[in-house]
Amino acid sequence: MILDNRFSYPASFYKDSEDLLNLAFTKTSFYQTWSKYDLGSSVSLDQRYDNLPTLDKEAMRNSFPKGLLPNDRNLEAGLASDEAEYTFTSGTTSDKVINIFSPEWWSASEKASWKLNKSFKGIPYPAKTAKLASSLNVGINCEEDLDQAHRTIGNTLYLSEKTNLIQVFPRHYDRMIEELNSFRPDIIETNPSLLARLCNYAYDHKKTIVSPKVIVFTYEFISKTSLRAIKRIFSSPTISSYGSTETGFVLEQGEDGLMYQNVDFCRIDFRPLKDQYKEKDLGTIVVSTFHNPWNVIIRFEVGDLVRLHKDSNGHQGMVIEAVEGRNGNVTFTPKGNLITTQKVDDYLSKVTSLRDYHLEQLTKDSYLLQAMLEPGTSQEEGKQALKAQLTKLYGTDGSYNIEIKDDILPGPAGKFRRTQCNFAFSEKELFK
Repeated sequence: MILDNRFSYPASFYKDSEDLLNLAFTKTSFYQTWSKYDLGSSVSLDQRYDNLPTLDKEAMRNSFPKGLLPNDRNLEAGLASDEAEYTFTSGTTSDKVINIFSPEWWSASEKASWKLNKSFKGIPYPAKTAKLASSLNVGINCEEDLDQAHRTIGNTLYLSEKTNLIQVFPRHYDRMIEELNSFRPDIIETNPSLLARLCNYAYDHKKTIVSPKVIVFTYEFISKTSLRAIKRIFSSPTISSYGSTETGFVLEQGEDGLMYQNVDFCRIDFRPLKDQYKEKDLGTIVVSTFHNPWNVIIRFEVGDLVRLHKDSNGHQGMVIEAVEGRNGNVTFTPKGNLITTQKVDDYLSKVTSLRDYHLEQLTKDSYLLQAMLEPGTSQEEGKQALKAQLTKLYGTDGSYNIEIKDDILPGPAGKFRRTQCNFAFSEKELFK
């Protein structure tokens, strides 16, 4: 549901929503199998969408390459002309998907999202950009060190060619700092955890880095511990950009910190948590995309939990308080209350000596926290402060083991998984 009793939408949004269904049911082989779920034009568009199944990555893999492609499109001709290309997502092995990707649609979606934050005003599109991410997610990967020329494509500099943090040494951080100070990008686009590591290195070694006009966070959950490290090196405004390879640019953070829907390029339907969790404004979203000529996406399970804002805040489209983490990364109190990654982060980040962490729920009532602390911090004091926060969050019935680590590495997709539950639960059963 789009909750149009709370949020407002332009007339073009409803037309785009209807046109997308018509395209899917008449011109794509995959969605023709969904036609039996379509309630038809006698009911509202909201009802039509709500009655449809959701699209997951397994269905996308099974329908590849032409199931989601409009039948009036010639894939081979599109690939030959570069109007379309194959793109691989960077999930774990079971989540990887090959997409038919439209560079023109992607750029148009990104450009439209910039209108949602005034900090982009005056920055030319495409911008002079430095990207810091695992090369599993973006850019060029190489086991050997590449010089700057081999990591620069057009007006984009890729700061790292490494697939894993174990390949990154102090010389690479020194190189990143030197290149940022000479390249002077308008935008740094980054995994927040990786930029935080660079900033911690700069802070510890008393190095300065020139501030870009904007820092854009993408690829992963933004921890307050990462943000704290970044803010003591950079004076730039920071913006969270939310989307995926499949859906383009879905949400953009405004100057007020809220996330606003890129309404010209997508539809967001909200699925609330079940009543037992007593969180009526917390739920997952499924995304449908507009104007993509090569890949028809309807009700795609992006797999994240969001918290709705109380009203439209004077904007068109859905307004989100925060993206609170992956559905699959929730944990639970011993009494069964659901805890999002965001809530864990809110509590643990109160310990100002904390640099990074990874929390695992081992059983219904036992938890393991791995933590990195600021240099010079007493490990025992750090453990006590962190345990106190975990006890406040999960309760006195829990058992908490805290390990202080010199380093914590990201997962196989090059992104940090800050929280996880090690006993099985059904993500789909969390929602109405």
